[in-house]
Amino acid sequence: MRPRTLPAAIGPVVLGQALVAAGHFSWITAVLCVVCAVALQLAVNIANDLFDGLSGVDQADRLGPVRALQAGLLSAGELRAGLIVTLGIAVATGLWLIAFGHWLLWLLGALAVLAVLGYSGGRRPYANRALGEVAVWLFFGPVAVLGGLLAQRSPIAPEAVFAAALVGLPVAAILVVNNLRDRHTDARAGKYTLAVRLGPEGTRWLFAALTLGPLLASIPVAAALWPWLAWGLALLVAVHLNLRLRRADGRALNPLLGYSALYSLGYSLWLILRFTAP
Repeated sequence: MRPRTLPAAIGPVVLGQALVAAGHFSWITAVLCVVCAVALQLAVNIANDLFDGLSGVDQADRLGPVRALQAGLLSAGELRAGLIVTLGIAVATGLWLIAFGHWLLWLLGALAVLAVLGYSGGRRPYANRALGEVAVWLFFGPVAVLGGLLAQRSPIAPEAVFAAALVGLPVAAILVVNNLRDRHTDARAGKYTLAVRLGPEGTRWLFAALTLGPLLASIPVAAALWPWLAWGLALLVAVHLNLRLRRADGRALNPLLGYSALYSLGYSLWLILRFTAP
């Protein structure tokens, strides 16, 4: 279930709820949005473990954290059961949100379920075609933030669209770390991720763009000192992550997965301060 990646699912949803217009906020809807997002994240993690194990992408020389199917800890049937349970929770909470939210949630919900199953499953998984980072940005950015506003039946302000476009970028950086580590085994298995196509140097520059770029795009405009201090702290963290990525490779990249997920959560909190604080 990869719990270290779960902050990446929570941050964008919380950002979306923080941007709900006055008079439209419901705590029940907000909690269900978080539950639905976490369930979808768990489902895609389980599906990735299952489908990569069945397709042979995960082998004994895997450099990443232990995969349940490849290591023999769980059977394919048990993973399928876990996938059904987590997807079931996501669909149940999603149907509640759709019933009381905007009709566009039908479309977003269907796309989310297809994205979970199509990431590494099916005949032509889109993760094998260098589209993983794009999908992560889409679903952890615009879909998570704007979908939350639609669930609350809240008007969508221009700053919400801007925040939605930015918040998914640091989340996509987590996948960049994962694919940089796995580029050799992925290439051998015919999984042509962005890291395989760009090479290690290009992939590290991509990580820099996804972590530092959103910060530069959300520079504070307030005259008060605290927004600049918060932004400066986030910048130091982003620079530190990039320096570590420059020096690490292989298994040494594994700790950066959790740190990058926490950074994406921190960036979501920064955007909340940036767009909601007086």
